[in-house]
Amino acid sequence: MFNRKNDSNPGERVVFETRPRFLANLKSTILKLIILIGIFYFFRTIISAVITLQEYVVKMVWLPLIQGTFYLLLIVIIFLILSIIFDIISWRRKKYQLTNQRVVIQKGTLRRKRSSIQYPKIQDIEIYQGIIDRIISAGDIEIYGGHEHTNIVLEDIPNPREVEDMIDRVMLGEEVGFKTKRSKTPKRSIIEEYDQKFKR
Repeated sequence: MFNRKNDSNPGERVVFETRPRFLANLKSTILKLIILIGIFYFFRTIISAVITLQEYVVKMVWLPLIQGTFYLLLIVIIFLILSIIFDIISWRRKKYQLTNQRVVIQKGTLRRKRSSIQYPKIQDIEIYQGIIDRIISAGDIEIYGGHEHTNIVLEDIPNPREVEDMIDRVMLGEEVGFKTKRSKTPKRSIIEEYDQKFKR
């Protein structure tokens, strides 16, 4: 993920690329998954309770409780499954990039959105971490620009302190992530090494 070219600006290269921490970004998805497992686990119990209630209620008034409950549970299950799939796709489509010129956020599933801020425009950087964020090494980085409404937020980014340090280093002109090419010394044959050793 280092030293990649970015087609947006000439000479721009990606020095670091990541996406939000899975567990931090998908807290609501994990809750939906727990609810879904709970519905599957207690499905028979719920239907049995509704059948018992149906027998009691039918004496007073006829209501299709069993069918209604079944279809309601089915709708909730389908909604939760689709919502979880959409959340995972949204997480996969969200990407943070540090280039040698700017910080870029790309997100959106149906409609792609790209926002960025140039390094010279950055005035301040703040990190927000909750207790759970600290445990899983994630957090939010808010980058403030020189004018109002020019700040961008890298939500649930892994290792926010390291990313902040990387941004600071790029702003100071260091070539973060660029690997310097080592000059390869040509391999010599055994005879050449022997000659050089005994010519001294």
